[in-house]
Amino acid sequence: MQSARQRGPQLINLAIRFSNELASCGGVIGALRQGDAIRQGLAQQQRLISSALASHYGGLAQQLAESPIGLQGLRSFAAAASAQQQPQQQQPGGQKDKYDSLELTQERIDSITDKIPQRPVGVVEGTSYTVIILAAFGVLAFVLYQVLSSLIFEPTAITAFNATLERLKSDPRITVRIGEAGDIRAWGSNSESRVARQQIPHQIYKDQNGVEHVRIQFYIKGPSGTGQVNADMYKDPTGLWAYTYLLVDAYPASGAGSGPQRLTIVSPPR
Repeated sequence: MQSARQRGPQLINLAIRFSNELASCGGVIGALRQGDAIRQGLAQQQRLISSALASHYGGLAQQLAESPIGLQGLRSFAAAASAQQQPQQQQPGGQKDKYDSLELTQERIDSITDKIPQRPVGVVEGTSYTVIILAAFGVLAFVLYQVLSSLIFEPTAITAFNATLERLKSDPRITVRIGEAGDIRAWGSNSESRVARQQIPHQIYKDQNGVEHVRIQFYIKGPSGTGQVNADMYKDPTGLWAYTYLLVDAYPASGAGSGPQRLTIVSPPR
């Protein structure tokens, strides 16, 4: 009797522990059932995806089989591509591709352009280029000479023209018939071109004694009239200008009279 009382609590404890273990096993069983449901859902989705892929790629395979290239052509193309890639994979790591870097773009361009054949230059074409270049240099030299001679070196004709104009402005016969010294203007030739008007017609020669002479012709104009000047000049031993002759054909501004009036400033030799 006493032994039965002692075993009672033990049996109760065992029953409680057994019930707890059953409860925990029930949770595990529920979890296992949920896992089975999840696995069944995933398997169902996998079957759906496999059937969709099979239907899609099956139609693509049928199209390839019916195309002119066919599956055999695709296999040949794939084999050729793999054979082309194999030598590149066998290259050392440092020599993979010397044009991979952006810093070598100019070298790549040079390597391409060097292969372009250049058209040979014929003899006639080369000669024409040479003639054009020489003509350009000639024109440039002429322009430089004109500029330097007009700005730096005063030509003999311009020097004679300036000396003669000053001589005429100080002569009373000219100031009476042409105008006052400050009102007299002079130019080289009667032309609409400004450049031609600035050029003084002249002739340089040497006489029988070897003395250099300058013959000039120009026009003058003032309030009272106009005139055409003709002069023959040379430099004396002192370096001053002397005249063989100096003539002015004066025209009145009003146009009265039958012709010009010749003024002999320096008489020519007889």
